[in-house]
Amino acid sequence: MLDQLIRLTKDYIAETDELIANRKPGEGLFGMPDSAKNSPCHIEYYHKMEAAVHELAGDKPDAETAETLVRFLLTAEDKFPCSKVSIWTLTALQQLSLPLIPHLSPETKQELAVWFGKKVPRLQRLPIQQQIYKALKK
Repeated sequence: MLDQLIRLTKDYIAETDELIANRKPGEGLFGMPDSAKNSPCHIEYYHKMEAAVHELAGDKPDAETAETLVRFLLTAEDKFPCSKVSIWTLTALQQLSLPLIPHLSPETKQELAVWFGKKVPRLQRLPIQQQIYKALKK
């Protein structure tokens, strides 16, 4: 089930790695534009992942499908070696887990809340990560 998401992620990371490798000297320094950071590939990847997750989950995913997708989305930044350029997009994917969390079993939500609370300490959480944590704690 995750094959499509894994392929999209690997392709995205390869694309960003290529952009970084092809940077011109001085690019991104002293306010100069940075083609790797400003590439439209980041938002394109996010939209492709959003569509793929929705396609896999449907309108009412079962608990097992929801768990598989949530675990993938919350761990993507850890599972795939990536650059500083792509890490933020992989972190942003976590917000795609929010509509799936209500479909998780109570046991899974509790387990993920404990795990996520340790993975991302309270003072280091981005606002979306705080929302995810609160949803898992419900």
